[in-house]
Amino acid sequence: MSETQKSQKLLELHNQMFISPQNFSYRWGLGYEELAKICSISKSTTYHWLGGQASRRAAGLPYQRIMAVADFLLANTEVIQPLLEQWHQSQPPN
Repeated sequence: MSETQKSQKLLELHNQMFISPQNFSYRWGLGYEELAKICSISKSTTYHWLGGQASRRAAGLPYQRIMAVADFLLANTEVIQPLLEQWHQSQPPN
């Protein structure tokens, strides 16, 4: 398999990654505030995702994908943390 094909397969798998806010927050013991930081949204929005039935809103697929990627990173932290630190050090300063 060529590098291009490997990259395409990886992107296809990424595009199939989704997790609900309820499952993600329960799995990692996160509240509204932490979830808001991960998704770069307001606490109010995450409140509506996790709140009671009367105020419940569905999270859009892009946010479910963000949570799925975060779930993958957290579940594989032993392997990924050194790689992320290496990547961060190679980035130009803001």
